[in-house]
Amino acid sequence: MSKINLLFDATALIEGQNKNFSRCGIYWVADNVLRQFILCKKYNITLLYPPCGFIKKNRINKNYQFKFKYITFYNITGRKINIEFFINKTYKTKNIIKIFYNILKVCINLLFIHLSDGFEKKIKDFDIFYSPMYAVPEEIIKTPSIKSFQVLHDCIPNIFKDLYPFIDSRHWYLNVIKNLNKETNYFCVSQCTKNDFLNYFSDKLNERKMFVTHNAPSGKFFPNYDKVILNKILKKYTVKPTKNMHYIFSLCTLEPRKNLLFTIKCFIEFIKKHNIDNMYFFLGGGHFPGFIEQFKQKLSNFSEYQDKIIMLGYIDDKDINILYSNSIFFVFLSQYEGFGMPPLEAMQAGTPVICSNNSSLPEVVGNAAITNDYNNEEQCIDAFEKLYFNSELREEYVKKGLEHSKIFSWEKTFNKMSNIIMETINSNG
Repeated sequence: MSKINLLFDATALIEGQNKNFSRCGIYWVADNVLRQFILCKKYNITLLYPPCGFIKKNRINKNYQFKFKYITFYNITGRKINIEFFINKTYKTKNIIKIFYNILKVCINLLFIHLSDGFEKKIKDFDIFYSPMYAVPEEIIKTPSIKSFQVLHDCIPNIFKDLYPFIDSRHWYLNVIKNLNKETNYFCVSQCTKNDFLNYFSDKLNERKMFVTHNAPSGKFFPNYDKVILNKILKKYTVKPTKNMHYIFSLCTLEPRKNLLFTIKCFIEFIKKHNIDNMYFFLGGGHFPGFIEQFKQKLSNFSEYQDKIIMLGYIDDKDINILYSNSIFFVFLSQYEGFGMPPLEAMQAGTPVICSNNSSLPEVVGNAAITNDYNNEEQCIDAFEKLYFNSELREEYVKKGLEHSKIFSWEKTFNKMSNIIMETINSNG
């Protein structure tokens, strides 16, 4: 059988090089799926940037100006290729195409094309279009010979409209909703996400073309309790380690839905109740534009305990594992998740997990975590107490988590995706 010509939307990968809220769960989905496609010998891969509407006729929309340093791709032997480039007001389309074409074609058998005036002629050579985030471009929808596959992550902006006042007609999510259709095949990151999309947009979707393909941890996480390494990393993030310092950890994009102020309140009530002086709450992750100022202002209400709340900011990929592993437990009391990757990562790193019992989270963590209502202070403090005071219970949840996290892998997810792609191609000749 001849190889399948795949056009892969690389926009989420490129935007994720800017280490802020863009480098979140969706970025890692795109990164891990692309690696699997590259490892599979069934596909010839071409990368597309950007999706329809972002750059037209070589003019960049002022609302989407990004600057990056490196983007990393992997060849079939796993060797990293770093490509340095930038995009700004003086963006030159031909230059970026030349860089990607020359380097990627030679090094990793990947081509790079840009959505421009000649795009319609190029796309006729492709069998499959795959988007890990953005809507399928109109030009591809109008080309029936191409079978389109798009990942659906969540309906959260529909479920919590009040939390996302900044979403307007230019936002990628609304563009996805606008372009939902019954011809595109959709990979849903959880059964919860599939149910939500069918609940809100059943008139636009064909349920037979919606497939649950769970996200997975990257596989880079493992138990590492080395305090020497931990102390070096803490100093890197301007945290001064102290003797007998303990901490709980939360990693997420700082935004209202993540319920961090409530979680912090529960943490403070917990340490007050038991007069614990050597316990800290470490928060890691980028933040939504404008939210960090609101967050810090509300955090000032806990002035007496502000020194116990340590905001680490964006954490480099290489540092996350050690922070997971050495926390007493990981807490993730989100109001809603389309999937919820951090609890699984924490499990892989050998950390007990406390998380919400809503949305996709029970589907993700099974019985390997303590789950409770995201807004129930009594339940939350009780969960803190159980794990803090009972080392045997902590160890039990560490073992459960390590075993449970093995259920999820990108290899399994990709194999399911690839089988669906093959069936789609074969059923349509």
